[in-house]
Amino acid sequence: MRATVAADAPEATSAPRHRSPVDTDGVDSTVFRLLDDLRGLCAPTESALLIAVLVFLRSSHADQWGLLRERTGHGTVDGSVFAADFCEHLPPFVPGFLQGLGVDAFTTAVRGVDTIDTQGQEQGILLAAFNSALSFLERDRLSRHSDLRTPESVVRMIVDLLTPDNPFDSVYDPFCRTGEFLAEAVRAQTETDPTRIPRVSGTTFNELAFGIAGMNMLLHGIEAEFGHRPGFPWDRDAAHDTADLVLTNPPFNLSSPPGDSTRESFRYGEPPKENANFRWLQHVIDHLSPNGRAGVVMANGASSSANAKEAAIRANMVEDGAVECLITLPGQLFQHTAIPVTLWILKAPTGRCEEILFIDASGLGRMTSRTIRTLREEDIALVQHAYNGWRNGERDDSESEASNISYVATIQEIRDKKYSLRPSIYVTGRAPQTSQAEQAEVLTSLIRCLDSLEAQLPHVDARTSQVLQEARKWIR
Repeated sequence: MRATVAADAPEATSAPRHRSPVDTDGVDSTVFRLLDDLRGLCAPTESALLIAVLVFLRSSHADQWGLLRERTGHGTVDGSVFAADFCEHLPPFVPGFLQGLGVDAFTTAVRGVDTIDTQGQEQGILLAAFNSALSFLERDRLSRHSDLRTPESVVRMIVDLLTPDNPFDSVYDPFCRTGEFLAEAVRAQTETDPTRIPRVSGTTFNELAFGIAGMNMLLHGIEAEFGHRPGFPWDRDAAHDTADLVLTNPPFNLSSPPGDSTRESFRYGEPPKENANFRWLQHVIDHLSPNGRAGVVMANGASSSANAKEAAIRANMVEDGAVECLITLPGQLFQHTAIPVTLWILKAPTGRCEEILFIDASGLGRMTSRTIRTLREEDIALVQHAYNGWRNGERDDSESEASNISYVATIQEIRDKKYSLRPSIYVTGRAPQTSQAEQAEVLTSLIRCLDSLEAQLPHVDARTSQVLQEARKWIR
């Protein structure tokens, strides 16, 4: 799917999204009231998705929005009618998720979305309403869509690290969820140079994300290429395209998804089938242009895993000069998992490595609710100061805050530590600490591995029996 800007879609803006003066609290309240009005008419996740779709239609297709208002006023639109009559104005797959909704749900939702007061800030308010609806979709503990998006503060940190001194003509996200990395990268680029519009591409993992990512791109005024259907990046026809900037937050510690592995080089070694972390990392490196750079969110375990295959791949990546920096982020940044994560800053391989920067930002951020931590502007600025200082060759040997959370390790130091890349062992000198959440992730991964082995037992038993029969025939 190519998400293109319709004639009446909002134009790209150079205003920083995260510094917008839009009253998001007011928008959240409006969306929450509408969700309450829809209670009993449809499930909470359907309500949130319906609101997001209608906000998109109002923002990008004014004529169709007027028609929908008129028809719902006469009580003639339900989910099946909406899917049939308005599907050409929506990304693929989206209408299908709403087909089961009744007339009352559509009438209530259209009236509610129509009452959103844009206060002369049509694009900003409606984009905030769209994001608010997605936030409610994620917060529902019963939702299957809890991992739709990467937290905004994490997205902002990665983009702010990689874009200021790195103009790019193409940006790619192989697991783009709802396109949050792509939208923020384009915003950062056009804010610096409005005439330099990058080529935007990505892969989405399911039909819902495919549709939401398409709507998100159009709401931001971005033309993006997502292929014809959702899936994994190695299955795409354009799997060999490269990009100047690759940003992604792939699923953590999952068994390797199906796909044609012959399309991938696995230049550093074939990863274990029970854990795809290093399949994603190698895919990213393979898709960097000659001067390209990447930011990848990974579970902490990938930086110090003792798995023989993963350890060998990690060592090969380091020696080939593909790893530039690792940054440990604090736990509780994500909605549905408390595990801390590590940001890998990668670059097109140079063939040799002299040093790697390690930043331990695990103590940064503040709790914005009982369960969620957010990185503040000053936290992002501190990490940026440490990273940019190193990139610019400015050695800070003082007891500054930036120097206290960072350390530049030589290749020999990394070899001595057997290529463990956990920032804490370099920055503070302490052994990696494994949280309960991380232990749970490891156990879950082991259980998946054991389940996979158990599933192979009947085949192994049958094959063993066959070999024994052949052996007995030969002996006789």
